[in-house]
Order: sequence, then C-alpha cells, then structure tokens
Amino acid sequence: MTTIKLNRYYPHMTENITLEVSDEIAVVLSAGGRQCDSYKRRKREHNECFLDADPGFELDVMFPPLTPEEIILDEENRSVLYAALDQLPPIQARRVYAHYILGKKKSEIARAENVEGSAVCDSIRRGLKNLSELLKKFH
Repeated sequence: MTTIKLNRYYPHMTENITLEVSDEIAVVLSAGGRQCDSYKRRKREHNECFLDADPGFELDVMFPPLTPEEIILDEENRSVLYAALDQLPPIQARRVYAHYILGKKKSEIARAENVEGSAVCDSIRRGLKNLSELLKKFH
C-alpha cells in the first residue's frame, strides 16, 4: 500500500487529504501526472495558450462571441455578397463560390468540371474583378 496526497492529483481540492491506495493505483496516478506535466511543458515550450479552467473556455478567449451588432452586420454583408454573386455569369459565380466560400483548390474545381486549370484561374480572376465592380455599387 502507498500513501498519496489527493490534492497533488486534484489541484482544485483545498484540504490536504492523504489516502492509502494499492501500488497499482499509485503507479497509474504517477504516470498520468507525468503525462499531464509533460503535456503542459510542451504547450509552454511552443508558446501555446493553456487555459484549463473549463472545457471550451479556450474558444471563448480566442474567439469571443459576436455582439448582436456584429451578427447583424455579418448577415447584411453576407446577403450583399450573395446578391453580387447572383449577378455574375453562372460559371464565374460557381467557380468563385467553390474556391472562396467552399475552400476548394482551383485544381479540384478544374478536375470536377473536366476543364484546364488555366480556364478556372482565368474565370475566377474575371469573377473577382466583376464582383469588385458589383460590390462598389452596393456600397
């Protein structure tokens, strides 16, 4: 039997509690503690943010929730963008949408449409130019 201090493994505990556990459990707790320490050290060495308070807390810090005004502005901007995309020729609109909204590579689009990659590049370039002109009219 091995005696351990629980607050070493559960830092949120405020009282010092010692407990006798079997040797197998002590080995597992010790190995888990070393793995956790190693993980934290690697995060620090690579200048990564380490916030272990609540699950999901990191996302709230890194990407704070949008305010109602920001949500409305995003929706308005998105509707203007889609209205401008609707005014492009269908091939340009489809290719610009696939590349910039869906994140597809130009080579993937060319393969899917069975056309040369240069045709897709030219079409997207013309589509962006036309989109720029259309968006100037909206603002």
